[in-house]
Amino acid sequence: MQMTTFCQLGDRGFLKIEGPDAVKFMQGYTTCDLTSLADDTPSLGATCNIQGRMLTSYLLVKRGNDLYLRMHRPLIQKTIEFLSKYIVFSKADLFDISDDLACYGSPGEADIDVGKGFRLALGNRTEFWLPSEQAVDAADDSSPWSDAELEAGIAWVTEATSEEYLPQMFNYHELGGIDFNKGCYLGQEIVARAQYRGELKRRLHRLHSKITRTIGETVSSGMIVSSAPSGLLAVLKNAANEPVTVKFEDGEEVEAIPCH
Repeated sequence: MQMTTFCQLGDRGFLKIEGPDAVKFMQGYTTCDLTSLADDTPSLGATCNIQGRMLTSYLLVKRGNDLYLRMHRPLIQKTIEFLSKYIVFSKADLFDISDDLACYGSPGEADIDVGKGFRLALGNRTEFWLPSEQAVDAADDSSPWSDAELEAGIAWVTEATSEEYLPQMFNYHELGGIDFNKGCYLGQEIVARAQYRGELKRRLHRLHSKITRTIGETVSSGMIVSSAPSGLLAVLKNAANEPVTVKFEDGEEVEAIPCH
């Protein structure tokens, strides 16, 4: 693997939940099931508000009693403030460790010594969470990584999309990010109702544009939630779950294909 495909993902940050009650506490505030999660095995997950809208989404890893959540870095403090309201009676604490860990990514495989860090195989790509003092040479261009995430159908909650969407609207139910048998968590009733009553009116679509588009940009029936050189992901109103033509504000019309 050429090092030019190995890049640092500087927009990712890390939240650590530490203490003997960390897993027990977070089980009530995440869409994934932590009780069945093996150490150092990644899981996609999200934390929702009481309306079932995602405050943030993340890649989560358990190591011993502690949890590590990699998410959009600007959402770390918002997530800490949100969870702090509920964690006061648990033997667990929340820490922003974004300055202690650095996130790197490589499409496919890469031979990197992670030491006390993490190496996470994610199908068509690999993430490395390395101690900051273990910095490695990486390319400035993260385009190959963005394209790999787009190919996998992955969109992450950002500042522009926080508290806007149910996790199914990001297709997390198809990507292993929601466990419908785990029991209660904040927002679970709304998430479950959308799943079992077929009430999902907005869903994730793939589309392409001749123009560079950014996350948060609006389109006739929704919003761009992920952008890469090879294409876009957007949450669009489309109850029929069929291809649909949408228009950007500048007049460009494109076809959008629902993600499955």
